[in-house]
Amino acid sequence: MENINIHNDEIDFVQIAKTIWKGKRFVILFSSFFVFIGIITALISPIVYTSSSTFILSSSNDNQTSSLGGVASLVGINLGVSGNDNRIPATMYPTVVESVEFKRQLLNEYIDEDKTVKLNSFLIKHYNLNIEDFTTNNNKFFVSKGENDLFKILKNIILISVNEKDRFISISANMPTSEYALSTCISARNILQNIIIDSKIKSAKENLKFTQEQLDLKKIEFDEVQDKIAYFEDSNLNIINSKYRNELDKLRAEFQIINSVYTELSKQLEQSKLQVSQDTPVFSVVKEASMPVFRSSPKRAQTVLIFGVLGLLISIIYVIAKEHIVKLIREINS
Repeated sequence: MENINIHNDEIDFVQIAKTIWKGKRFVILFSSFFVFIGIITALISPIVYTSSSTFILSSSNDNQTSSLGGVASLVGINLGVSGNDNRIPATMYPTVVESVEFKRQLLNEYIDEDKTVKLNSFLIKHYNLNIEDFTTNNNKFFVSKGENDLFKILKNIILISVNEKDRFISISANMPTSEYALSTCISARNILQNIIIDSKIKSAKENLKFTQEQLDLKKIEFDEVQDKIAYFEDSNLNIINSKYRNELDKLRAEFQIINSVYTELSKQLEQSKLQVSQDTPVFSVVKEASMPVFRSSPKRAQTVLIFGVLGLLISIIYVIAKEHIVKLIREINS
């Protein structure tokens, strides 16, 4: 093989072309081998369908807050809407998707139209997981080896991206069938939104629950005092004296106090209900998930092309540098 001469830092492209031409047989064979590998890879690669959905925290929530504040003011309730902030940090969405709560809920969802196949059972069968690894434990924080394996698989199935500037959230699901991809994507989006909503209104719901409990207790007292007054009056229809009036005044005074507290708690209950509505995020679906017609991978033609180009480049580099490599090896061995 002739040497490739370099004069004045210029490469002799004619000599390079001659070298490649002389080694064309090797280049063709090697490239063909890589093309064959590419074909095999494309054929054995698992088929994946991708369904995606995009949603955004609706700005109409601000209008809802103003409307609720107006309604509340009519009944003497002040929501203090000026200090409310319903914005959700962009980092919250990926964090929720990585949570055990999200994954467990998603794995328990049906992925077929007939509601017969759950995601967890499908993945266990599809990936041939050992059912003995799924040990149970009363501790909700316990994660078995089998469940952990499913969590790792979910990382490749559910993907989420957040556009911090425009506040768009996109979630996608990669599954072996088009139907399963669609169902999984919709379930993942709904679970994600529900978890975020629950976390945002948790405080307001706890306050609502507490107020309701106090109102129920006060309602019992309210009814008891009313019954006492009615019974006392019925029992003393023909008796009019100072002792009777004193007892009746005491009961009525007690009733007035309980009635005032009961009325105030009723207002607080309505305020708590409005606060829950005010704090509840409202999501708008910008792009609904659809059943994909074409697979997202493998892209067989692209895979074969990449392998072919890679084989061509490697073979050309080898043909050009072969003599220099052999010479270098001989110098090292000598």
